[in-house]
Amino acid sequence: MKTQLSRRTVLRGAGVALFLPWLEALAPRVARAAAGSIPRRLLICAFPNGAPHDWWSTAPAFGTSVSGDAFQLPNVLTPFQPIKHKVMMVSRLGNYTWSNDGDKPTPSVEPSHARCMSAVTTCIDADEAARKANLPLDSAVRSTTSVDQLIAQTLRGQTGLNSMQTGLGVKPGFFDYRSYAYNQVLSWKSPTEPLKRNVNPRVIFDALVGSGNAQTPAELARLKAREKSVLDAVREDTNRIKKRVSSRDQQVLDQYLTTVRSLELAADQVSATCRTLPAPNAVPEPPGPQQGLSQGQDGYDHELHADVMNDLITLAFECDRTRVVTHLLDDARSEFEYRNIPASDRTRVGLAYNAGASLHYHGSQHGEGELADTTENGKYKIVRPSNRDFAAINAWMGRKVAELALKLDAIPEGDGTVLDHTTLVFLSEMRTHDHDAFDLPILIAGGNGVLKRNTHIAYDSVGNDRQLRDMWYTIMRHVFGMPVTSFGEDARGVANAELTELLA
Repeated sequence: MKTQLSRRTVLRGAGVALFLPWLEALAPRVARAAAGSIPRRLLICAFPNGAPHDWWSTAPAFGTSVSGDAFQLPNVLTPFQPIKHKVMMVSRLGNYTWSNDGDKPTPSVEPSHARCMSAVTTCIDADEAARKANLPLDSAVRSTTSVDQLIAQTLRGQTGLNSMQTGLGVKPGFFDYRSYAYNQVLSWKSPTEPLKRNVNPRVIFDALVGSGNAQTPAELARLKAREKSVLDAVREDTNRIKKRVSSRDQQVLDQYLTTVRSLELAADQVSATCRTLPAPNAVPEPPGPQQGLSQGQDGYDHELHADVMNDLITLAFECDRTRVVTHLLDDARSEFEYRNIPASDRTRVGLAYNAGASLHYHGSQHGEGELADTTENGKYKIVRPSNRDFAAINAWMGRKVAELALKLDAIPEGDGTVLDHTTLVFLSEMRTHDHDAFDLPILIAGGNGVLKRNTHIAYDSVGNDRQLRDMWYTIMRHVFGMPVTSFGEDARGVANAELTELLA
């Protein structure tokens, strides 16, 4: 090793700041771990419309758990197999006690897509928040601070970007006569500030490499106008750093810069199809332009879009640009047609492969399939198995999140990997075909050394189940050490209680 660099050492030039990955010349990882400085991260990957019955095919009976070899992944989640020992599935959690409809909360929440998605990270009723503010339901944009933003507040100042909101939405769906903030937003900075997910990879890339000064966008625009890479802007600084580090670090740096350039090119390819959409008719907009990608436009590749977003999130965590990311895999009540799903994902769930066949997301959710709320042998009875189109879409989303988790797990950090120091929560806002807000599909990977792994935990059946608000409450208190005393709402007046079963 030639010299020791600061963890905050960056490559700078022309409004660009490339933060370095781990190098030998950085402070020793063991020392950093001993000093308690290993980052704690949160990554929420949410998918809409619930899951097929396959998701619970390996779930244990109500009120029990399985671990180790007895814990088996269902077919829609087998891409997580290489890191199964770092995965926990959680079943029989609901998110409906915030509902004030009728005499008591029930799992049947209507309108479901808007209200359930708006509650997945807040665990409150956006409709009730609007009523209290004397706002009409069809024009209100009102919620509360979401769990990711509460956690981001505790980490403020530790990274250049306090949080990131990303997504894959390509066109607006139907909004249940509510603001599309509720269908396209996971993060709420405050009750009146939704943080919209950004689907444009180039915007995310520029945010990650920008130096933060006011001239950065213009400088980056000039670079792109000259068809140059951001690497050209930092070439002088790169050569200076290379002279100060070991030959091994030089190789790592060269590989990193190659990755950055490849990501830059891929981001440009996807972003070429980005467009600004007009405001939806009779539906209010949260602040900022509505974004989408033109499905069917020449050059758009949904698989590539997902891969680039995965790489951007990985880059953000690897270079410690942010520690909180919410990633929305599609808009609630999505009308997207999943023509891109390859044979491997379709055949994995028993769907005969037909190249280019359209799998309409919301249509398939309401295709063949029904899970009861009545029990049979310690599980919910399958009245009719889910149709294979719906299962294939869910399998594709599971694979993309698994690939992201594997990327994070491939990056050494301290006494483990970046995934080990990340709590990755993969979940949906509703159960399945029925729109009900009980027994949400939930998978957690990593866990920051605080949460159980290689385990599937099932709580009790509806009415005696536990609530999602308690999971977020437990994560805030134990993973992030936050002294919170409550989170979310319960119309029954039930106080938060920790889900101690989730703790290692």
